Amino acid sequence: MALTEDEAARLRDARPTGPAPQPATEPIRVQRWVSSRGQIAIAGQRIGVGIGHAGTTMTVEAADATFRITHAGQVVAEVARTTTKPIARFKVRKPQR
Repeated sequence: MALTEDEAARLRDARPTGPAPQPATEPIRVQRWVSSRGQIAIAGQRIGVGIGHAGTTMTVEAADATFRITHAGQVVAEVARTTTKPIARFKVRKPQR
């Protein structure tokens, strides 16, 4: 049920709507902490980056079809994306000990 202009004008603290948000044109960048087994998890997908990277923080660029994992400016792996889940966390958080 839509309001008429007169009804909308009488609403308390009513404001006009703004423009709709635009989707990002560049790939999403997130950070992930590498587990002791050498794996990271992003969007429900587990990716092995190697046990030599355990305990470090990786940057992941999430495109439509791939995940590009980088560390210190160098590409460590580029993996095909197999899930359609959205990315929920954007910053890394080390597990509590």
